[in-house]
Amino acid sequence: MRVATVDSLVTLFYDGSRELFDQELIWEWEDEEVQIRHQNNINGDWEDWQLEEVVNFEELNELSDECKRYIRERRSWQQIIVVDGVTEIPDYTFYECYNIQRVIFADSVIRIEHHAFFGCRSLFDIKWPLNLECIGQYAFRECNLSSVFIPPRCREIGGWAFVANENLTILNIPQDTELQRSAIFNTKLFQKSPAGNFGVPTWLKNMNNSDQFALHRVCSSFEPTLEMIVDVLKDRGGPNAFKVENSIGITPSRYLQENPYAHIIEKEIIEKYILDMMGEL
Repeated sequence: MRVATVDSLVTLFYDGSRELFDQELIWEWEDEEVQIRHQNNINGDWEDWQLEEVVNFEELNELSDECKRYIRERRSWQQIIVVDGVTEIPDYTFYECYNIQRVIFADSVIRIEHHAFFGCRSLFDIKWPLNLECIGQYAFRECNLSSVFIPPRCREIGGWAFVANENLTILNIPQDTELQRSAIFNTKLFQKSPAGNFGVPTWLKNMNNSDQFALHRVCSSFEPTLEMIVDVLKDRGGPNAFKVENSIGITPSRYLQENPYAHIIEKEIIEKYILDMMGEL
């Protein structure tokens, strides 16, 4: 594994060659963390807390040098690039790596195990692996994701996988994916759900199934094409269909903007549609 600066972010190239999670060192740090909270009167969530601003590492005499190096290293990473050939991200690998903002997975990744990115509070951008099959329990709990487009091969999303991503408003998942009902607790998406606790998985999979929302389904689908969208526009009244909100206030335009697999410019779609209607194509 190596570290370099990519796009101005401190980037770890993860190849799975060594175990990144050390339970004993985490326990050692968490014991000290409690004392720092108490001494500095820090209550509740420390989302904006920067370690260097609160305490000097060198003054933490109760911590081993190994633990200090370990925590410093984990807090230094801002981007993770998972290299080709890695097939799984083990349990707790990036647990509470607070400063990770972006993760880019190689398509070889099949499994993301439980707690793998738990507490990565700055994580807002993920390039998902096309061959992903399983996301474990708590895998992305307490991150900062606002939209998630799960690849079509994924068949299982564990309990609490995306819980407490407070800004999460888009979660597009395949119809065949088993989604635990607790996966989106404490998110904007859950708050807007009319389905209640037990009906959330079904509601998520079917909220755009009405013919009225055909354009939503296309724009949020895996790798939508220009031809697919133009065909729907012909039946849905033209470019204004991009502005129709679904039951939680998401428009097809936003699906296109958020969908990492949509390499389509909305202006080009509208232009093609209008020319098509005028018989110029």
